[in-house]
Amino acid sequence: MRTMISTGFRLTAIASLGFWWVWLMAGAAWYYTIEQVSLWSSFTSGAGIALVVMVYGVFSAMISDSLH
Repeated sequence: MRTMISTGFRLTAIASLGFWWVWLMAGAAWYYTIEQVSLWSSFTSGAGIALVVMVYGVFSAMISDSLH
């Protein structure tokens, strides 16, 4: 029973992260192709740096989880 609950939480987290990854990629595609904003100016802004840190954290967590 404990394994089933853990698996349920894991699947919920994967679905939630998948949803946010889709929105992140769609938003970035819109912003850089339709709005034609400079990537460097966006990266050096506070929001750009926070986004890079968040993406780095997600990738680190994914790599750490796959190594266990």
